Amino acid sequence: MGRKSPSSVEPAETEPGRGQVPPLNALRSFEAVATHGSFAAAAVALNVTHWAVGKQIRLLEQWFGKPLFERRARGVQLTAEGATLFADVGAAFDRLAAGSARLRERRPAARVSGTVKVNALVSFALSWLLPRLPEFQRRFPDVDVVVSTTSRRLRYVGDAFDIGVRSGPEQGAGLVSLRLMADERLPACSPALLSDRPIGSVEDLRHHTLLHSASTRGAWSQWLRQAGVPRLLPARQMEFEHVFLQQAAAVEGLGVALLSLPLIQRDVAAGRLVCPLRTTSWRAPDYTLVLNTEREGDAAVRAVRDWMLQAAAQEQGQPGSG
Repeated sequence: MGRKSPSSVEPAETEPGRGQVPPLNALRSFEAVATHGSFAAAAVALNVTHWAVGKQIRLLEQWFGKPLFERRARGVQLTAEGATLFADVGAAFDRLAAGSARLRERRPAARVSGTVKVNALVSFALSWLLPRLPEFQRRFPDVDVVVSTTSRRLRYVGDAFDIGVRSGPEQGAGLVSLRLMADERLPACSPALLSDRPIGSVEDLRHHTLLHSASTRGAWSQWLRQAGVPRLLPARQMEFEHVFLQQAAAVEGLGVALLSLPLIQRDVAAGRLVCPLRTTSWRAPDYTLVLNTEREGDAAVRAVRDWMLQAAAQEQGQPGSG
């Protein structure tokens, strides 16, 4: 018999009925492979063997009766069905994490006290964390949150942090990574910028200035490639040292920036930014909480961790308005 192609996955003998869900271990493996882009990297993240991950993916594909990944020489890529499932699984895991976090809060907020050191990326601290901290302090008035910023890998920061926020997970002794939320990026600009030069299609970007940051220099190229116009030349390009400067430049009407939706939700809600093109997005590595295992069991650290997971889960799925 000939070898079956990836598209010839046979359905499981028992068809899934109403109310049934796929095997949860298989979904966990699927989410890890989709996040890391390969069976091998997923196996490391889950602390299991490459063979075990492959078995779970085959089980899931049999359950659905269709392929979820395209196997390639270097890693794997989601099929259209796999991409749809990945979005649903991520949202479900976020809700599960938030529900679990609520159940873990065993003591009244007023009885939790202490100091928690949070080390985050500058753009995340300015645009997401600091605007939400007042709400945390109302719930936990006796917990002091000390915020610092750096893009260094946390294994080099030592004990100068209890909770870190990074783009993607970090591995290392004394570190535990938890997915916080997806980082989906879309073109965003000031509404005033569109009054003279509307953006109704990707081609309209030719008439605008594209804003870059030093740390995301290749993001526009990847987005334009996904949008089907890899050779598009804008009217002008500007680069800024930091993402938060790029975002501020977009608010001030200097051009169009490819920005992280979680970081611009408040600007969109306030009408300072709009997302005129939402048919194509670029998925950056997920925002990840990196915990210092020496402090992971502290009540104040748990309070900050659970609050951040709850806030992120509640906000996921709220699209920017165009």
